[in-house]
Order: sequence, then C-alpha cells, then structure tokens
Amino acid sequence: MNMKRWKEKSPLLFLGFSLVFGILLELAAFQMDDLLLKIKHMEPIALDLSAFPGYDGTGIPVLPETPTYSFDGLNLPVNRVTITTGGDPQMLEGTLSLCDEISAYKTQGAGHFLVNPGGEASSFTVRLNPHGNLLRLRINLESSASPVWITSVVFNQSCFQPSLVRILLFSAVCLIVLLLWKYELYAAVLDMKRRSHQLLILSSLVPCLLLSGFLLFALSPSHSWLAPLPAQEDLQQYGDPVIGEIYDAYAQQLDAFEKGQLSLDLGVNPALADLDNVYDRGERDKKGVKYHWDRAYYEGSYYSYFGLAPLFTVYYPVYWLTGMIPTEILCTSVLTVFAILGTFAAVYTLIAFFRLRANLLLCLLGVPAVVCGGMLHMLQSNINFYYYPILSGLGWLMVFLTLAFQACMTRNSRIRRSLLFFASGLAVVMLVLSRPNLLLLAMVFVLPAFLHILMDSGLSWKQKSMDALPFLIPVVIGAAGICWFNYVRFGSPLEFGTSYQLTEGDIRYNKLTLSFHHFKAMLYHYFAEPLVWKEFFPFLEPSATFCFDFGNFIYQESSAGLLNLPLNFGIFLAGLSIFSKSPKAPLQKSTYLLVILGILGLGYLDYSMGGMHIRYTADLALAVAVLSFLLILEHVSYSNVKSGQILYALSIVLCLATILIGFFLVFSSENQYIAEVNPDMYVKAARLLRNW
Repeated sequence: MNMKRWKEKSPLLFLGFSLVFGILLELAAFQMDDLLLKIKHMEPIALDLSAFPGYDGTGIPVLPETPTYSFDGLNLPVNRVTITTGGDPQMLEGTLSLCDEISAYKTQGAGHFLVNPGGEASSFTVRLNPHGNLLRLRINLESSASPVWITSVVFNQSCFQPSLVRILLFSAVCLIVLLLWKYELYAAVLDMKRRSHQLLILSSLVPCLLLSGFLLFALSPSHSWLAPLPAQEDLQQYGDPVIGEIYDAYAQQLDAFEKGQLSLDLGVNPALADLDNVYDRGERDKKGVKYHWDRAYYEGSYYSYFGLAPLFTVYYPVYWLTGMIPTEILCTSVLTVFAILGTFAAVYTLIAFFRLRANLLLCLLGVPAVVCGGMLHMLQSNINFYYYPILSGLGWLMVFLTLAFQACMTRNSRIRRSLLFFASGLAVVMLVLSRPNLLLLAMVFVLPAFLHILMDSGLSWKQKSMDALPFLIPVVIGAAGICWFNYVRFGSPLEFGTSYQLTEGDIRYNKLTLSFHHFKAMLYHYFAEPLVWKEFFPFLEPSATFCFDFGNFIYQESSAGLLNLPLNFGIFLAGLSIFSKSPKAPLQKSTYLLVILGILGLGYLDYSMGGMHIRYTADLALAVAVLSFLLILEHVSYSNVKSGQILYALSIVLCLATILIGFFLVFSSENQYIAEVNPDMYVKAARLLRNW
C-alpha cells in the first residue's frame, strides 16, 4: 500500500496504530528487563533482616550521622534489588555499592536511586549486574535529615508495572506526528481567518496551562491555597532569618494598608539606629543586631520595596472574597497563567502586525516554546514572593505589547483604537508597579511603531493627538501616583526603596558605570553560562559557580545563560533582517534592532545594580524568546529544497528541545520546591523516565 493511500485512511485507524505503538514502546524501552528476568527464571530472594546488626524489630535504622549500611556475608545470584524504606517524608538520593567474585574486598559503586521513605514512593529498585554472585551490598543515603529504616530487601523481585502515563504520552506523540503527516500541516501557512487554524492555535495553549495546573497541585499537596493574615504578635517579632508565613512582604503590605499606613507594621529593633552603617550586613551580624531580612529600612521604619501590582491583582481580590490571603503557590500560579495568556496574545499580535508569513506547525510549537524559553513555569515553581513582581511584570509587558500593537493596527474604529491606547497606558502603569526596569523593554518594542504614527503624513495632528492622549492620560496619572508614593516614603519620587534594603550588602553603592569588563561578564552570565548537566533526573540545574574578578563584591547566586534554551539561538537571525538590503519593512528592522539593544541594556542595568541571579536573567528571557521566535517565523518555512528542509527541521528541534528543557527546569529551579514539599511527586516524575 503506497503512502498516498495511507494518508486517505481514517484518523481512527491512526489512533489505533498509535495506541499499539505506545504499548510496544513501553514494553521494549521500560519493561524489557522484567521480561528477561522471567526468561532467566531467577527466583525472588528476601533477606531476613533480623539476622543483620542493628535490626530493631521494625527494620534497620540508617542515621544521618552514619548514612551508610552494609549487608555482608551474602553469596547470591542476583539481577536486581528492591529495597523498602520507612521514616519521615523527604526526597532522598542515594547509591548502592557491591562486592562480587572479582572484587571480593573492595566495594564498588553499582547503582543510583531516589526514594521518599515517608510516602508512596518508599520502595526503589536498582538493577545489579555483579560478576558472579553478590557478596556484599552497601546502601548510602545522601543528605538525610532524619533516620531512615530499611524494612525490606528483596533480590530478583519482578517490577513489571507498565505506566499508563507513558503509554498515553507515547501514543499521543505518535498520533500527532501521523496527523501532521496526513494533513500536511508542516507545509501549511498560518491563516487566522480559518476556524480550523484558530482552534489548532488555541490548542497550543493547553500543554502550557496543564503544566501550570500540575504545579499548582504538586506544590500544594494539601490543596490549601489560602492563609490568614499574619498575627500582630508575629509582626512585632524581629529576627534573621524568617518567621513562617509573615516573611511574605505582600502579606505585610496588605496588613499595613488595612491599618491605614504606608510603612509595614513590623517590630523595629532599637539597636539598628546605633549602627555605623545599618545597611552593612557584616556589621549587623558581628554586633548581633536582629532585624527583618530584605525590607527597606528608612528613618526608623520598615517598608516593602517590592512592586505593588501583585497586591492589587491577586492579594486584594482574594482577600475581599474570602477574608484570607493567597498562598505563595496560588499567587505564582495565577500570575503565571496571566503571563502565559499575555504571551499568547502578544505573539500572534506581533505576527499580524509585522505581517509574517508564518508556518502553521512552527506556530503550534511556538507558544509552548516561548513560554518555556521565557522560563515562566520555572518562575512559578519557585514559590516565594521574590518571583511575584517578575511574573507580574512579564505578564503586563506582554499585555502592553498586545494592546499597543492592536491599537496601531486598528484603522476602522476610532473608539476602539482610543480604548486600546488607553488600556495600553494602564498596562504601562501596572508594568512599572510590578517591575520598573521592564519599562525599558516595553519602550524599545513600541517606540518605532509609535514614532511611525507620529510621523505619518497621512494623519492630521488632531488624529495623532487622539491617539496620544488616551495613552498619555493613564500614564501621566499613574506616574504621578507612583512618584507621590515613593516621595512620601523615601523623600524622592524616583526611589522605590531598593537602596534601603537590609540584605547582603549596601545597595546604595551599586552604580551604573561603563565597564567593558562588566559588560563582558554580563554577556557570559546572562547569555552563555552553561547549565550543569547531570546523568540523573532532572538532568540539569542552574550553575552555582561564582566568579570573583570585579575589584569589589558582586552579588552572585545560582544562574544560567539564556542560550541554554535552544529557541533563543533564533536571535542570531536578526542580522539577516537588520542588515538586509531589501527596502521593505523598515519598521520591522528598527524594532528588531531596538529590542536587541534594549535587552543588552537591561541586562547590563540588572547586572550593575543587582548582580548575577537567575531572577535577573528571567527579566530578559521572555523578550529574547519572543524576538527569537518571530525571527524564526520570518526566515524559516517548509521548503522542497533540501537546505530549506534541514533548516526547517532544525527549527522544529529547537522548539521541542526548549520545551523539554523548560520542563526539566521546573524540577531543578533555584529552590527545588517540588522535591521539598512533594517528594512523592518528584520521585514519580523521575521514574517516568526510568522504570525503577
């Protein structure tokens, strides 16, 4: 039967074939060891733990101070070992070592495992291939916080447990590939007037939203998404570091507003006023002065320097509806979904504005790849308030781009155009109330389009003013309100409070100075610094390698460059657009050039005023991902020419690799909260990629 006749087959046939493919792949890739074990007829062997030293009637305890235990005196033919543990819930990583007939005295490493002694994933299986019989088995637990009991050790136990999740995943991928081939979507050009294309594009949002929903549940195993306001007696305590829920700066700010005050109602240690430099952490620590970590301290009062937008968009709505405040995972989840929807709208608005002849399949992969390239889910998985303003700022940046470019494209309705400009002005205010430094990215994206309207000889000054005024009115009012808020707190309209934070060092000395050495360091740490790749799940993590070569202290934490996300290599296509001799699309060229300069400028600003941290890299991530994706759409499409097909296939691979890396970053983010708050979920996710 030729390929053409296969294409004419019913999609139901493809569905059946995909299910069979998924089952066969599961058996071949993940269950083959168990099938071979049955063929070898190796009988299960359970150790009598009471015959080994340390047995206490329940099991053999392995203590944090002595995290290794050896089973000696064995002489068994084995293929694998299944060990069951007990203890407190915690995600533990460990290794197994063995002695066999060719190494009877020296114990050699043999296997790696993940386990949660206090949860569903309390058992683990490790494949063993000793040379001859097994003589000794040694277990080593890494970073155990409490005693762990070994309650069962069984050799050669069958673990034939096909995963329905893996089968469905394999089948879905196979079905998608077959349907793309049947309907030749790889060769189709996006046409947003076609309903089928609209539905397909909307479907690209589904995996992004599903992953956010998964994180909302995974990072709150108790499904408790509301918390009470901090108690007054807790607020009056001061110390370093944290006191439970009251560490949340937004809860403290809401409490202050409800009491009719701008300063936080936190207890102030009188000893702070006696310090030579209250902003010098070394002096505070040396003199034992307790304080509230990372709050702005100014003239004897504490303030929050974090952007207020999440307070207005998440905290107050929840508080008014329930009398409670949102937990950190609920807040990051709401802000992430907001940023995802904003990204979706912005990407397709920019495609329409620049009139890109976009490939449909690349568009279907585009939003998931841009979301992962923008590290949105990684930001969501770091459940603390430091990530609120970043997520909020990125979301409002995308909303602003959507509204501003939609306004520029609207020609037939003056009312709609004015409303869009007005709404984009409000979005600018919310952007500044989230993350003020992101205003630079907003400006460079829209400046060419706004200047194009201003210089359009086909528009009268009345028409131009009718465009400008709806935008400027909310911007001016919002700017005045923000400046007043800053002035009454810190005596300066442009001081947001960052200069007065009680943190690692005296931020007042961080200045924006021109230095090629610092610019080079920013390029490396923000763009090129590699992720740390590992053999085991989650396979990668941000780098914790620090550099001390700046002549003074630069704040450094775990970080990684944006080029670790393969989609972002598309930014190098900008040269083909900017330096093209084609006279068309000058607006497009100037936008690309300004956005690249804005990204570099913001990177240098963040580096100079803050330092190196994956949060600062995240400021740039979404803009880089959006620009890279637009450039790929502009320059790559399916072609019958072999070189064009190779470039097209490479672009597909870049998108898929970015999605995969973005998923793994969720489990290896700065604080690795999934492993901490839901170790069962972490272990189960790891075992999806390994059957033991």
